[in-house]
Parts: sequence; structure tokens; C-alpha cells
Amino acid sequence: MDDFHWILLALVIIAALRRWRLPAAAPTPADTPVRPLPWRTLEQAMAAKGDNLLLLRLIAASAVIYGHSYAISGIPGAADHLTRQGWGLYSGTIAVQIFFVVSGFLVTGAWLRRPDLAFFLQSRALRIVPAYLACLALSALLLGAALTDLPLAQYYADPLTWRYIWKNLTFSPEMVWTLPGVFAGNPHPNTVNGSLWTLVVEVRVYAWLAIFGLLGLLDRRERFFYAALILACALYAPYALPMMPIDEFLRLGGFFLAGCAFYRWRDLIPFHGALAVALFALAVLAHGGTWFLPLFGLALSYGVFWFAYGPRFLLGFNRFGDYSYGVYLWGFPIQQVVASLLPVPTPTRITLIALPCAVAAGALSWHLLEKPLLRLKRRHTA
Repeated sequence: MDDFHWILLALVIIAALRRWRLPAAAPTPADTPVRPLPWRTLEQAMAAKGDNLLLLRLIAASAVIYGHSYAISGIPGAADHLTRQGWGLYSGTIAVQIFFVVSGFLVTGAWLRRPDLAFFLQSRALRIVPAYLACLALSALLLGAALTDLPLAQYYADPLTWRYIWKNLTFSPEMVWTLPGVFAGNPHPNTVNGSLWTLVVEVRVYAWLAIFGLLGLLDRRERFFYAALILACALYAPYALPMMPIDEFLRLGGFFLAGCAFYRWRDLIPFHGALAVALFALAVLAHGGTWFLPLFGLALSYGVFWFAYGPRFLLGFNRFGDYSYGVYLWGFPIQQVVASLLPVPTPTRITLIALPCAVAAGALSWHLLEKPLLRLKRRHTA
């Protein structure tokens, strides 16, 4: 059994023991400052109606497509603008880090508003799984069938076609990247969807958050602080952290944890655009040194929430819907299709053609699948 499935079983056991052994917890006093703070806080900024998180996530999903275009083009040495500047950063990586900061922030708030494991797992599953399953199934059964070099009967008879769906649906780190005879002649060959691995990390950090919540570690700030500190120290242990088998998982888990912390300390964190500029300036000054990446991570995390709750003139975008997840899911296979059709698949051409197609796919995913299922969740929990 995969480590993720063991941890789901452990979550159920912890929840059952907590319900059986412990009396109902008395409401804990709010750990907010007694005296009014002399600055505007993130919590006060959040109190205003609306945010720019939908736009931010769509920008991040678009940045992933832009960054992937260089690898998909197959041009030796091709790299996105940030990489060429020598910062040791890559647009796709930064975009995914933004996703995890936002996810940690929102999911922590969701758990604290309703600390119920069954509801939490149902909500996360409804948000992640249906669009993911649709992407896997449509990629394997329709897109792959249309593009494979094999005869259709042979393609559908190949176990790899079906393994692409069910194995990836288990959220195992050992993902299936290929479909029989699909994209074999591409500049970046035999990879159907190189973006899906981050969902494997996503479900794991959800499980970690649920453990924190069930153990009461999210209830008070001091508990969360010491638990996060112990978790950070465990990263330097000689053995692997459960459910986090590789370093990239740990880095994204760190950004998710940063989002959790921003939510937990939202009533203390100052909110001002000048602070965002100052943090990025410190990161720039630290470039080339040990503190660059930590400072950049802090600046990026703070910048996420300044963008989300600062510029009010961008709120009109929210009427369109949350297309970012569908854009992220479908961006890579659409880019591979574009690369297979272009006589000269340059990064710019791939981006300019694939991005609007991915946005269209994201809009269809949102309006036909994701949004109706979220309504279903609200009806069941009303």
C-alpha cells in the first residue's frame, strides 16, 4: 500500500479515537492581540469584500505554460527569461510555489472554520479529483487515441493506456508519464502531462494539515509554531519525512506551511505594499548568498497576499470564474499537441497558441464540471 493511503487510514483512526476518547472541546479564546495594533493587518485587509486570488492563480497557471514551453520546444539551452537572468529561479517553479502558498492559506482557514475530517476530505476530494480524473481519462481515451502511432485496437489493448489512468489516480509518486505511441516524435518525447506531479504533493500536504488539525495543533498559534518548528527540524533528519519522499516535495510543503502560517498570524501581520517592496529588495540584495532563497520565499509569500487583498481595481475579474485548475491540468498536453503540429516549435509560438487553448479548456472544466460539483458540496452541507 502506498504511503499516502496508509496516512489516510491513520487519519480515520485518529479521528475515531478523538471522537471516542475526548469530550467535546470548549471553545478556545481567540489568540488575538489585546491592544489594537498601530498598523493595518492582513486580517483587516481580508475583511474587505472580494480578493484577487482567482486572477493570481490564473496568472500562475499561465506562467507554468510559459515556462514549460522552453522544455517542450526541445531547443538545446532554451530557458525562460528568469533563468537567463541567472537568479536560479524558474517561472514554472515560482508559479507552483504561489499555488502552494495560496492553498495552505485557504485550506487552513477552511479547517479552522469547520474542523471535521469527513467534511474536509470530501471538500478536498471534490475540488481535486473530478477535474483530475477527467483530464486523465480524456487524455488517455480520446487525445491519446487520436494521436497515437499505433492502430487503435492495439492502443486500447495496451495495459499502459489504462494504467495511465488508474495509477496516476492513486496519487503515487511513481507516476505514469507516457501513453503508447503518443508524442513519441515530439522534441520533448513520451511525456503526456508533466504538470501532474504537483497534485501528488498537494494531497500529501492536505493530509499533514488534517493531522495537525485532528491533534489540535492548529487551534492555537503557539501549538502550531512548535509543531511547525519540529517538522522543519525533521527535514534535516537522516530518514525521509513520511509522505515527502523527495526534496522537491519538501520545498513545496514549505510554501504550503508558509500559507498556513500567514493565515494563523493574519491578525498580526502588517499589510502594506511598501513592505512587499522592501522584502523583495532584501531578497535581491541577498542574491548569491545563503539567505537569498529564504528571503525570496518570504517575499513571494507576502507578495501573494498583498496582490490578493491590495489592488481593488482588479476585482472585476472574479465574474469569470476559477479557470486556473483546468488551465494547469490541460496546459502541458495542449502544448505537446501544438509542438507536434508546428513545423518549428519555438517557445514563443508554443506559448502563444497553447495558452488561449488552455484557458478555453479551463473555462470548460470550470463551468461543466468543477462549478456544478462545488454546488453539490454546498447542498450536502447546508
